[in-house]
Amino acid sequence: MGPFNTIPMSVTSITPISDEELVKAIRMNDRDALGELYNRYYKKVFSKCYSFTRKQEEAFDLAQESLMKAFDNIHSFKGEASFSTWLYTITHRHCLAALKKNGRFQFHPLEENQLGDDEKNDPAPTTEEGTERAEQEMIMYSLINALPEKDRNLLHLKYMQGESIENLQVQLNISGSAVKMRLKRTREKLNALYALALTYGLDQVLEQIEVISSKMG
Repeated sequence: MGPFNTIPMSVTSITPISDEELVKAIRMNDRDALGELYNRYYKKVFSKCYSFTRKQEEAFDLAQESLMKAFDNIHSFKGEASFSTWLYTITHRHCLAALKKNGRFQFHPLEENQLGDDEKNDPAPTTEEGTERAEQEMIMYSLINALPEKDRNLLHLKYMQGESIENLQVQLNISGSAVKMRLKRTREKLNALYALALTYGLDQVLEQIEVISSKMG
């Protein structure tokens, strides 16, 4: 199923058709409704995918795949949340799975040290725990990628590439104590953003992240 480039006339009107009405039409094999919903959300889905990859072509592919996955599973949309929330959840999970498949994402809680042997000895998580952990990873990764470049790079180097304080000291040309202080402040900022995301929603925090980050210093 390829991209839809125009909004079909049959689904345009003075009063905008709701997402839920379009979903009902799609379930009745209305391709015009499918094209309208695609056009309505493509740019937003692409933007979310780009926040994960920072690469135009890869974000384009992930956006197409996310939308097609949503349309292929449109019968599973129950209307318990808005269609946009349902679609963005599919997009987040698809992007996260793609990065994990390519070995480009490993999540660690942002504590002073990375996870050690204690985690390895924990029993295997239940399905519910695994789902909750995946949601936490999704939120944290989205926030990391939305941070100012300086903060984002520091966290990637330390927690995803596993660079030591000594290596960071050389790369950043600052003292070891300065590296530790920057890490501490960046962790605190990220953890505060994470708390806000849980309280007010990830989308709202991402929309205001530059303002929020500037206030945090």
